[in-house]
Amino acid sequence: MPALDGPALPATDEATLKRHASKTPRYRVTAVNVGNMRVDASEMSYGRGYGTKVDIPVWCAAIEGNGKRIIVDTGISDPQWVARLMCPAWQAPEQTIDGALERLGWAKNSVDMVINSHLHHDHCANNAAFPQAEFFVSLAEWEYAQAPLSTQTVLYNNSWLAPPLGLFDYTLVQDDFFDVLPGLRLVKTPGHTPGHQSLLVNTDEGVLCVSGDAVNSRESLADGVPCGLLWSTAAGLSSVQRIRGLADRILMCHDTEIKNFQESGFPMIETTNPAETLFARESKGDER
Repeated sequence: MPALDGPALPATDEATLKRHASKTPRYRVTAVNVGNMRVDASEMSYGRGYGTKVDIPVWCAAIEGNGKRIIVDTGISDPQWVARLMCPAWQAPEQTIDGALERLGWAKNSVDMVINSHLHHDHCANNAAFPQAEFFVSLAEWEYAQAPLSTQTVLYNNSWLAPPLGLFDYTLVQDDFFDVLPGLRLVKTPGHTPGHQSLLVNTDEGVLCVSGDAVNSRESLADGVPCGLLWSTAAGLSSVQRIRGLADRILMCHDTEIKNFQESGFPMIETTNPAETLFARESKGDER
């Protein structure tokens, strides 16, 4: 008997489900470590860990499927520059872009597309290693990077325009949702920067969000809050909830618990109501 408050749903046989599942390509996503930094914990999770130093990895996502190879964010290229101007940073030989690609079994000229979640130094410093690729960045991020807030200028070092790259190498994404390929969808997730974007990927384990810095630590994910380094707190909070509503799993750019070259088992996104999170309860003085 159908439910009284809605129409009966049509029966769907297993063969139909299988045909539907095969309609959209699925991709393999590999987490690739391209450097490390030591930062204040408060930068990772809003309102948390002031004065506590943490070592964080810098993850790129290497995506393969539908006859294409895609990299989301390209990591650190010069840890000495980062250490001189911002914070301690380092790379093992296998964490340089050349070492990481060798371990992955990819050649530079085999990468078809590069997607930048945003244009901070640790997300685009190796773009010039892939001059043959198509590049995707949001228009809002591109424009903001030309004249960021004075407190954030150091984060933008123009490495995305290192020779031989130029303006016309980049597709400037304006849409709220933008399909790069079937099964690869960009979505606006501002807050960390005004033009931050995340990538939704169709995988065998459901929809995986490569979230860049929109959510970059498990504590932030659990508490429903953005990272602590923000252009807009309100936009950051909204973007966390947008990701929660769109994806099943998440690959965060500074997750300290995943492993290099991990290909599955990325953290599942909890369905916790943000109003019930530890952060929200502490804000109200409730320490249940």
